[in-house]
Amino acid sequence: MTASRQRAVVVGAGRAGTAAVEQLRAAGFDGEVVVLHDETTPPYDRTACAKGVLSGKQRPADVALPMDPRLDVTWRLGRRAAALDPWAKVLTTDEGEELGYDGLVVATGAAPVVPPGWPVGQPGFHVLYTLADAWRLRGELRTASVVAVVGGGLTGCEVASFVCSSGRTCVLVDPSDRVLGRPLGPMAGALVTDELARQRVDLRLGRRVRRVEPVRRGWLLLLDDGTEVVADAVVATVGERPDTSWLDGVPGLDTSDGLLCDERLRVVGAPDVVAAGTVARWPNLQYSPRPVRLGQWITAWEHGRAAAATLLGGEPPGGAVTHVPRFWSEQFGLRIQVIGMLPSDGEVRVTYLRPGRRDVARGGVLISHYGSTGLEGVVAVNATRAFTSMARGLLATSGAAIHAVAEIQAPTHAPIHAGIQTPIEVPRLAAVG
Repeated sequence: MTASRQRAVVVGAGRAGTAAVEQLRAAGFDGEVVVLHDETTPPYDRTACAKGVLSGKQRPADVALPMDPRLDVTWRLGRRAAALDPWAKVLTTDEGEELGYDGLVVATGAAPVVPPGWPVGQPGFHVLYTLADAWRLRGELRTASVVAVVGGGLTGCEVASFVCSSGRTCVLVDPSDRVLGRPLGPMAGALVTDELARQRVDLRLGRRVRRVEPVRRGWLLLLDDGTEVVADAVVATVGERPDTSWLDGVPGLDTSDGLLCDERLRVVGAPDVVAAGTVARWPNLQYSPRPVRLGQWITAWEHGRAAAATLLGGEPPGGAVTHVPRFWSEQFGLRIQVIGMLPSDGEVRVTYLRPGRRDVARGGVLISHYGSTGLEGVVAVNATRAFTSMARGLLATSGAAIHAVAEIQAPTHAPIHAGIQTPIEVPRLAAVG
């Protein structure tokens, strides 16, 4: 058996999928690599949709993920996985093409979820997930005076920040009593909520949208307390669901919340299949044996590399893929940084960088979360230097790469070429070298 007659298939071309491709080649695999990408655009940084692309600081071409064309990858753009036979090792695409594989990386990410009947796609009513979504929304916001954002998570708040900074009225609706409570914890979420109120965001917290109706110019949202919101444009950021529908009905797979994996990202119930990124639910033994999903950019990047190493038979340090979650966001003049896990029943310690200021978040605050193992997570708002010091300590004790504290900047874009090759039936995947 020669390595050139082997095939690895990667489903998904986000950060997890592209990182897996890069690692396969870096580890010496010289067989065929086929990537299915369900969008017609080359792979891009999805996190830029609510940041640079929406604000106009970046154009679509600026956010393409850099991929060296010398990696020799067959890109199937605009193709989705439709079915899987893990025992025959055959994946079927949405066009009926059957791809045999020796190793499979599932990196399909997630898809936005909206209530049934919401008119997503009609003029003025948007979700924000893909690059096309962001570009379409940016065009419509040029003529909007009032924008309603439904959902107070990271994406919703970043959209609201742009809307306010461009001089438009923003109404933000969320069923919680504060924004960002889930990703930042209740205390940091409350401080950021106070800052949004100071910047005159029309906050409708503790409220749900019961009905959506078109009006002469825009949309009417009827809330559960009987009040109404009339907006020129609506952006729904109410959640996402792991993209595993194509795996429904496959015997032995647990897709109840993403794709269940073991501690090395091997999909339970499917030989020679690994998962990476938002779609993967695995026991992050850095914190707990309970399987979890994480949706951050850095998680996808590290997962993709680790999943590819597992597929090639590599052994991660300690025999398990462990990970320290971390992410950042800039909104309303606040630099928000998070690292680690935030235990709900642990001790919380707060450090105010400028005590006595009424605008606590803008003045700078560091919130440390302690659990059974000691310091487990840190949230910083406008406290970059203090955060960096604590983050380095957390990463050092976990064995993670210290350089990962810094924001990762993509290098210059390299062109990506799509192509189609004839399927080849081949044996088990292996590294060369």
